Amino acid sequence: MLTGKALIPVKVLKPFGNWKEGDMILLEDWKAKELWEMGIVEVIDEADKVIGEIDRVLTEERKNPPLSPIPEGLYDRAEFYIYYLEKFVQVSGGNIDVIQTKLTKLQNLKKKYKMLKEIRFKKILEAVRLRPNSMEILARLSPEEKRIYLQISKIRNEWIGE
Repeated sequence: MLTGKALIPVKVLKPFGNWKEGDMILLEDWKAKELWEMGIVEVIDEADKVIGEIDRVLTEERKNPPLSPIPEGLYDRAEFYIYYLEKFVQVSGGNIDVIQTKLTKLQNLKKKYKMLKEIRFKKILEAVRLRPNSMEILARLSPEEKRIYLQISKIRNEWIGE
């Protein structure tokens, strides 16, 4: 689900409001989606950049047992580029090499994104087991992870107690 928390770079293809053709701007993910689907903007593909961020976080998570903070909006950007690449491959009737490149990127992004979520989820479960409702741990979590951590902490405390 696109939430508006991730900023996506786009290039304006058709004049729209105050934007002129050729302008490069940052839009919230849901706006970028809508305007891209309408043909008003072209999404600047930063999937490789997101994959690189995920790789850095995965390396850090493997080195350090406790949860580390992750870049703000990483999950939202990953979700947007998964959507974008899937849609691009579905609707593009263009160059087969471009489609193949996008498909390879999509598979790589999905694989690494899933690995990231699995590693983080295991660490969140362990943190809940050892330190439920810890403000220190909450400070290291993304908004999505905070929700999971707090919900599981509540269940753990109802079952085991404090």
